[in-house]
Amino acid sequence: MADAPKPTEKKPPEPRELFKLDCDRQLMVARFTACGRMLVAGGYDASIRRWDLCAEQTVEVDRVEGHHGWISWLEVQPGGDLVFSADTWGRLQATRGIAGTPEIAWHHEQAHDGWIRSLSVSDDGQALVTAGRDGAVRVWSAVDGRLLHEVKDHPSEVFAVAIHPAKQAIVTGDLFGVLRRFELPGGKCVGETTLAGMHFYKRIQDVGGLRLLRFHDKGRTLICAGGEPQATGRSIAIPTIHWLDWPKCRIAHTARLGAKNHGFVFDLAWHPDGFWAVVTSGQPGSGQFLLLKPGQEKPFFNSTKMSNCHSLAVHGDGRIVVTASNRNSQGNGAVRDKQGNYVANFSPLHVFAPPGSEEKPVAG
Repeated sequence: MADAPKPTEKKPPEPRELFKLDCDRQLMVARFTACGRMLVAGGYDASIRRWDLCAEQTVEVDRVEGHHGWISWLEVQPGGDLVFSADTWGRLQATRGIAGTPEIAWHHEQAHDGWIRSLSVSDDGQALVTAGRDGAVRVWSAVDGRLLHEVKDHPSEVFAVAIHPAKQAIVTGDLFGVLRRFELPGGKCVGETTLAGMHFYKRIQDVGGLRLLRFHDKGRTLICAGGEPQATGRSIAIPTIHWLDWPKCRIAHTARLGAKNHGFVFDLAWHPDGFWAVVTSGQPGSGQFLLLKPGQEKPFFNSTKMSNCHSLAVHGDGRIVVTASNRNSQGNGAVRDKQGNYVANFSPLHVFAPPGSEEKPVAG
C-alpha cells in the first residue's frame, strides 16, 4: 500500500507593496508619528521631511529645518507629541506638533562634539539617551532637554545605545563588539559582554559590526543587531541579530540573515502581528527586506528588489515603510546628467501592507 502523500506546507502570505514615495535626497531614517497621521524622515539635506498619510493622496508637506549636518537619527516620543532628531554636527533637537504646525520645543547645538551615532527613547517617552563619536553617552529629559546623566570617557568608540524601560540602566555597544551596562543614576559600569563575531581586525584596521541595540518584551530581552564583518572595506559582513537575556546578557538566540555581501542589519521593528521586520544594507546595490518569526533562524519573507535598505518603521495599522536607495549609481558619482553634473542618490520610500492583511488604504 502506497504511503499517503504528505501535506504540503502552506507558504505564508507575502506583504504587498501599496505605493512608493520618491524623495530627492538620501534618507537615513524614517518613522511614523505616534498619531499615525504622518510619515517623517531625516537625511542628507539637514531637514525633517514629512508626508501626510491622511490626505486624499499621500503628499509631502513643508520640511522642518534646524539641523546643519546629515540627520543621523530620528525617533518619535511614545505616546507623546515630540520627535527627537540628531545630526552629524552634534545637534540634538526636539520638535513639537510635527503632524500639524511644527515648532522646535528645545535643542542643543552641541549635544556632542560631532556625529551623534545613536539615539534611544525610553518606553514612557520621558527620557532619551544619545551616543556620539566623541565617546560620550548622555541621558536627557525629553520634556525640556535637561542633561540628567552622563557617562564620560567611554573606553572605545560607541556605535549603539539603548535605555532600559525601567530607566535604571543604559547599555552601549562599541567598535569591538563589547556591550557595557551602566546603572542609573550614577553611570557606574556594572558589567561587560563581548560579542566577538561583531568585530574584525586586519592590517591595523578595525571593523565594527554592532550597529543597533533595542530592548524588547518589557525589558527582558536585549536585541543586538548589525553584522559579523568578514573583511575590511566595502561592507563585507553577514547580517546578524542576537537576542540576549537581560540583565545577564547571555545569548538566547541568533539569526544570520544572508551572505557576506549583504552587510549589516540597519534597522528592525516588532510587528503587532507577531514577527520582526528587518532591513539590511551591504555592498553598493545590495539590500534586503525580511520578515522573521520569533525563534526562527530563516525569514519567511525576503525581498532583494530594493537597493541598500537603511531604515524601516511599522504603522499602527500594520503598514510597513522601507527606506531604500535608488539604483542609478553606487554612490561614487558615476552618473551624470545631460549637462555633465554629477547626480546625487535619492531614497524611494516603499510602503507595504503586512502579510495576510486586508488591503490597507493609501491614506491613513
